[in-house]
Order: sequence, then structure tokens, then C-alpha cells
Amino acid sequence: MKRIIVGFFCVASVGMAYAATLYRWVNPEGVVTYQNSPPPPSVGHVKVMHVDGHNSATSMRQALAAMHPVVLYKAPHCTPCKQVSDYLHKRRVPFKVVDVSANRAALVAMKKRTGATTVPTIMVGHHVLIGYIPAALKAELTAAGYPRAPKT
Repeated sequence: MKRIIVGFFCVASVGMAYAATLYRWVNPEGVVTYQNSPPPPSVGHVKVMHVDGHNSATSMRQALAAMHPVVLYKAPHCTPCKQVSDYLHKRRVPFKVVDVSANRAALVAMKKRTGATTVPTIMVGHHVLIGYIPAALKAELTAAGYPRAPKT
């Protein structure tokens, strides 16, 4: 019986180790911060997220993707589109790809959603980036809270 109780507590504590609470807030300079400990008391509006999963980094990216989804509108043979895709992969940002070249409905939906008909067009949450401007994409992803690209 003692082994069963000890085993139960071991399994329960392992399960708790995989749960995480993330705190999100924006400082007066506009910098978005995500961390697993509460912010200083002087911070006003704080969003608390509870993330469960076996890999907290993956779970955090999934939570961010739900809050600030990234969509890449592209066409084949578009070099800037490939550069955006490569950058998002390098930064490990989950994103949806919509090829608007052969799908008129997708092109019309992109125009309605973003106001643009050129590719690449990138949406980070509700923010629209037309064309690939590396510094602008980096800034939008950082502002949305996505972790920086790993150092190579």
C-alpha cells in the first residue's frame, strides 16, 4: 500500500512539473514580456496563461500562436516569400501558409483581411506586414512575445 501511495505522489508531481503559468504584460516603453514568474507589483494589466504540456517551450509557442497567429500569404517562385518562411522556421514560429497564386478565393480573402494583393503579406495577430522587411517582421514577432531566434 505504501508503494502505491508513493507511486501516486511521484506521478502527480511529474504531472505538475509539466504545467506552467505564463505572465504577459507590456511595460511603459511598449515591450511585451512573457515569463513564468509574476511581474513587479507596479505593472498594471497582466494576462495570466496556464500552459500544459511536456515541452514548455513548445507549449508557450502554441499559446502565443493562439493569441497572435502568424499567417504567410505567398506564391510559388517568390524569393521574399521563401525568405519569410525560412526566418519563421529559424525562429521556430508556428505559422500558416496560404498560397494565393492558384486560389482566387484565397486571394480575395487576403485582400479583404489585409487590404493587399501582393506577396509576401504577413499577418502577426492583427498586424499586417506587406513585403519582407526583416527588421519589421522581427519587431512584430518580438512585440507579440515570440522567443528570439536561437543563436547559430
